[in-house]
Amino acid sequence: MQSNTKYQLSKKGSWRRWVLLSMLIVFFGINGAGLYIGNIIYKETSILHSHLNETNGRLKQILENGKQESKWEDITIVSRFGYPLSATYIPNPQATDKTLIFLHGFTESRAVGLNYLDIYLNYGFNLLLIDLRAHGESGGNSVTWGNYEKYDLDQWVDWVGNRFPKGMIGVHGISMGAATALMHAELNEANKRVAFYIADSSYSDFESLLTLQMEQRLNLPGKVLTKLLLPYANVVAYFDARFTFRQASPIRSVRNITTPVLYIHGEADKLVPASMSLELYHATKGPRQIYLFANAGHVTAIFNDRYQYGGIVRKFVQAIET
Repeated sequence: MQSNTKYQLSKKGSWRRWVLLSMLIVFFGINGAGLYIGNIIYKETSILHSHLNETNGRLKQILENGKQESKWEDITIVSRFGYPLSATYIPNPQATDKTLIFLHGFTESRAVGLNYLDIYLNYGFNLLLIDLRAHGESGGNSVTWGNYEKYDLDQWVDWVGNRFPKGMIGVHGISMGAATALMHAELNEANKRVAFYIADSSYSDFESLLTLQMEQRLNLPGKVLTKLLLPYANVVAYFDARFTFRQASPIRSVRNITTPVLYIHGEADKLVPASMSLELYHATKGPRQIYLFANAGHVTAIFNDRYQYGGIVRKFVQAIET
């Protein structure tokens, strides 16, 4: 009888160990697979494509010609995070202390800012075209979708402020550059060195955008699987670069800003829906305007109607100056 009891206890202990082992295998298997996919998501969004430099060759050539033939000046500073930051300063032919800092989008470089050059030169601004972190000639190992980029932008604001202590500073960003500008606007509340922001085709929240893009491009069934995978991508991002996609949320920043913001978006944008700019507009605490271009895609409003685009920008800035 005693021997039988010992056998039953031994059998029960073996069963418990087997269940525990099975649970551990499932746990590590699921999380291992999650981290593997999360690593792919992180690399695709933040590592592999940032230096594709899709800006066309014509703009690059114009930039090089300007440096050789005009007084365009390459500038390099060191980010507080230790990597070099590159930009090109373009002085207005007429002496002025007004400067516009231009921020490009994902995979692009400073040269894309030349598409906006005449708008600001004609309105009496100097321009500072910058390469964002991990783009163009700037350093940094990963794109953080505004998290570190906003601090890099703050250093460029320092640079302009030192050059023109009493001058006017504006920031114009497109796509990821627009989101970076909006996140910087929260930092700007402390000293109001930037007088205005223009955000063309910004996302309101990067995790929401990533969820939408994953569903559309990978044909994932609903949002459940995407929401299960993104936390793993955030873990990988945090361990690699000490940031998370969740932090890249301009809509949280604009709830606290009082610097004037102009939102521009194309209603035919299939990459970042125009509804995101509407969300940002309604959430913004301070003065704001919004213009939607009916037939424009992602950051193409300026090409669809350059005259109207320039007029909207000019009218917005004029209202701030008066």
